[in-house]
Amino acid sequence: MELYVLLPWLCVVFLELTSGVAHVEAHVTQNKNALKKKYRPIYHISSPKGWVSDPTGFTFFKRQYHMFFQYHPYDGSWGHINWGHAVSMNLIDWTHFPPAITPKEYYEMHGCQSGTALVNNNYLTLFYTGTVLADNETFQTQNLALSADGVVFQKYIYNPIIREAPHGVGEFRNPRVWRFRNTWYMMIGTTSRERNGKLILYTSGDMFNWKLDGTIAESMGDMGYMWENPDMFEMDGQHILIFSARGIKSEGYRFRNLYQTGYVVGHFDYVLGQFEDLEISTATFIELDYGHDFYAAKTMLARDGRRLLIAWLGMWESDLIESKDGWASMLTMVRELRLSDSGRLTMTPVREIVDLRAEILEDAWYRPGEMFYAGTKSFELIVNSSAIVSFVGLALEWGAEHRYSIGYHADHGHVSVDRGGTDGVRIAEWSPSGFVHWRIFVDGSSIEVFCGEGEVVFSSRIYPKKEIRVRVSGDTQLHIIQYRLRRSIGHNNKKPTKRNKKRTKLIKKFKIDSEPNV
Repeated sequence: MELYVLLPWLCVVFLELTSGVAHVEAHVTQNKNALKKKYRPIYHISSPKGWVSDPTGFTFFKRQYHMFFQYHPYDGSWGHINWGHAVSMNLIDWTHFPPAITPKEYYEMHGCQSGTALVNNNYLTLFYTGTVLADNETFQTQNLALSADGVVFQKYIYNPIIREAPHGVGEFRNPRVWRFRNTWYMMIGTTSRERNGKLILYTSGDMFNWKLDGTIAESMGDMGYMWENPDMFEMDGQHILIFSARGIKSEGYRFRNLYQTGYVVGHFDYVLGQFEDLEISTATFIELDYGHDFYAAKTMLARDGRRLLIAWLGMWESDLIESKDGWASMLTMVRELRLSDSGRLTMTPVREIVDLRAEILEDAWYRPGEMFYAGTKSFELIVNSSAIVSFVGLALEWGAEHRYSIGYHADHGHVSVDRGGTDGVRIAEWSPSGFVHWRIFVDGSSIEVFCGEGEVVFSSRIYPKKEIRVRVSGDTQLHIIQYRLRRSIGHNNKKPTKRNKKRTKLIKKFKIDSEPNV
């Protein structure tokens, strides 16, 4: 039947919601100016104050891109997760809005974790995991919130929409929701009773009432004990399944991070609810990014047809030096995905990134051993070699002993980065044709290296305590263009206007075609 949400209930929910958001906003406003800015990025999304990790939703609504992310506003460590919220017109200039979701209800008291943001019937709809910790156990449910204006979100009165995990399933989080023809699909990351990573599928006819459809895929034993943050989309006739895996053992220079984010390519059969003849193992699972700090990728389809990706530029158990200053971590730049002829994904910086270029600082050829000072903490380098010889190298140095080195080793057919310290080296197979081409982005305490046409990408955190020197090494000269990049992230923006009118519209017109779950 058609169920109309009652005005009194909406008023109560609205008061509770705004009180939670207001508390967070007041805390951030009172404390953000006291934070140190030594390692703060200026063109990557980070928090005004507090912890940032996985992107939780990424979509386009009312002529704006909306980015949501896991956010603990009270200090630079993991805690009761809110959904942080930033908005952009162009994918590079981002304005922080108040948190979209705060953990207030009984089913989410210890956090609102990652899920999906999508648009349906002119409402921006968020699916998320509610977490409750009790008696040394973790209870996770799937929930829903909606907004007519993209700012104020109302939680569904009959949350949770999925109240418990299926029998034999442990962890149960990060719903990825999409629509195909007349059916809604929800893919959830889990761990099985046998401690294998697993993705399960639910279906729905109305987005509110869900039934378990089965298992999409499960670890074959070498793919870890937990799969999370799943994403799936079609590209060039193939289905790309992205997920993050915990517990994969390193194999040589593969899978060097604590946890991995990667993908497999296959064909998804909507009738069976499974991939056709696809065995997911370390032989078929390809890492998306080979750097030290990359996790929990999230994608969206832009209106012009581009598949866009963003991820957490961080890694669990990393030394987040800035956390003692009251904030921690950041998201990657937005990237564009393509599927190559060889069936592998490539990632390049979103094309709009060129609009961040404020001025050219360098444009010259440099011989091995020559160097220059960067002169800024946030910049882009475009590096091209004159030829390919045995080794092409570039080092970003600060102080006497600290550096981040990039090198292409022709004899071994791979490219590597080294940020020093224990386990500082990362290596990926790469064979450019003709010459070496790198695009390098540095932003305070992060570096992202794009090799060639995005066949290999490295994302890492670095902590330069002094000005960066750029030094050429290897056996050939390099042509280097350096751009200073401008600030594009706002931490002191005005609150959205005309909200009262939109709130009234939401209360009057909010309706749900659904019956409550039982």
